[in-house]
Amino acid sequence: MNEALEQALATIRPSLGADGYDLRIGESTDAGSVEVILEASPDACADCLVPDDVLVQIIQIAANEQGDARSVQLRKVGFDASSH
Repeated sequence: MNEALEQALATIRPSLGADGYDLRIGESTDAGSVEVILEASPDACADCLVPDDVLVQIIQIAANEQGDARSVQLRKVGFDASSH
């Protein structure tokens, strides 16, 4: 099932990558959900990132279109609270 999610993330990565972010698959928390990690590079554009709930919806829709019906849980990595 991670193959479908990986295909979904591949459709979103270019947009996020242009602003200094990357997506990767994290842990499967249970059979019904999966963690997706949003990683910020040191020069990521904080103002360019959509709100978390919107990003989760985008990922969820893309995953569903690829046949992965698990619920997405977003985890952020590399964010500095003072600048992001």
